[in-house]
Formats: sequence, structure tokens, C-alpha cells
Amino acid sequence: MTSAQNTVIDIRQLRVEVAGRTLLDVPALTVMSGERVALIGPNGAGKSSLLKVLGGFMPVTEGQVAVLERCWGGPAGPSLRASEWRTLRAELGQVMQGLHLVPRLTALENVVLGALARPGAMPAWRSWLRWYPAALCSEARTALHELGLAHRELERADRLSGGERQKVSLARLRLQRPQLVLADEPTSALDPSATQQACQALLSVSRQATLLTVVHDPTLLTLLADRVIGLRHGRIVFDVTVADLHPSRLADLYEGEPVHRDRGPLRHEGAHPDQPLPV
Repeated sequence: MTSAQNTVIDIRQLRVEVAGRTLLDVPALTVMSGERVALIGPNGAGKSSLLKVLGGFMPVTEGQVAVLERCWGGPAGPSLRASEWRTLRAELGQVMQGLHLVPRLTALENVVLGALARPGAMPAWRSWLRWYPAALCSEARTALHELGLAHRELERADRLSGGERQKVSLARLRLQRPQLVLADEPTSALDPSATQQACQALLSVSRQATLLTVVHDPTLLTLLADRVIGLRHGRIVFDVTVADLHPSRLADLYEGEPVHRDRGPLRHEGAHPDQPLPV
């Protein structure tokens, strides 16, 4: 496995199989510190599965995975102790489709809980008693305000809309201050205006981190990523910079499937199919 200090993700000969079906077959993938990487591809391509593997929430059948210098693999490979998993996940910021908010807690409280991952920021007993440090509450209010949710800070998470819950999860990342952010369709429940706002928030949270995002709307690629990885049937079809991503590559990747709702593969008026996307 690569041991360079600035290597955040290093995958070798990865295979993930469930019920005899291969979900991922990735011979090699490396992501360096500070990169902005987008995962794209049709439904069932393995994008969400890859994020689950990197977060340790899906077992590896074969091969090895290293994330933030922690390495694990299949049944015959290396493994992590429970304490090592807890430490790793504290350094991972995750925006998943399930969101993982605490339903009975308010939006503000859910955001404050992100600070539990920061050493010394807040002892766990304070969260059990719902007695949060004033400084962290102020930080959480600022994060919610920047996402237009100041007026909903005292609303229980289970009473928020899908888009509001998505924003709360992004605000929580700000208090966590992760080294690696794994975002699975972070704008899926948002309208166009809120999408731009959430993307800016995600980039702001990830300013000092590495960002790996599942993107279904190709118009967001130039905003969220410097590098684009195309997946199909669990395999990497291409791995290119945004500047080198031609619309024809997208058309081949999706093979006629709509890339985002009914828009179809990204096209720019007057652009030749082999011209790169504008940056």
C-alpha cells in the first residue's frame, strides 16, 4: 500500500460482492490530499457502494483499502480494531442519503453534535444531558444561518423537510472539521437555488479537507470537482480532470440514460461533442 503522507485514499485490487453479484471491481484508485473528486455514472454503477466501503460500512470481499493511513481488506487481509474505526470515522465527514440525523433533537442540537468528533471540543456527557457549550451553540447557529436555516434551529429534525435535513447535515460538517468528506448526492433533495447554496457550503466545509462527491447533475461538476471518475457496473470507465471531460464521454458512460432527471447527457449550445466542458 502507498504510504505517502499526502495519500488520503489508496485502493488496491478491490472486489465487493453481495449475494454473488459484483458491486465493485476496482484494481487501483488513489486520491491525494486536497483533491476534489466527483463520482458519476448510471444507477447501480457502484458510486454509493464505493463511499460505503471507504467509510467502513460495506465489507470488502478481496483486496485492500487505505483511508487516512488506516488499512483494511477482505477476510484474509488486514483489519482495524473498534477503537481505530471510531478514530477514523471521527475524521470522516459523511453526507449520506440517510443523513443520520437524530430525529428527536433540534436542528441546532444535531449541528452541535458534529463537534463530538473534535478532540477536546465537547465531552460526550454534555451531549447526553443536552447541555452544550455556549461557544459551540454560537458556531452551530452561524452554520445554520449561512444555509438559511436560522429560523428552524429549534425545530426537531423529524419535522424538517428533506431539503432542510440535507442542509442540517452540511452545517454539522462545519463543526466536525473532517479531513475527508464523503458526500452522496448532497443536493438530491434541494431546489436549484438551494443547490447552489449547499454546494458553496460543502466547498467551504471542505476547504481544508479532501472531497469525494457522488454527482448526478453534470452541471455541478465544474463547481464541485477538479477530477471526475466515471463508474459503470462497478468498474472505473474513466478518470480525468474536469477540463478533459468531453460530453461524448458522458454520452458513452450513460449510453442514452438520462444523466439528471430528463436532461440527458450534458450539452452546451454550439459545442462539438468532442469539446471539453467549460471550466
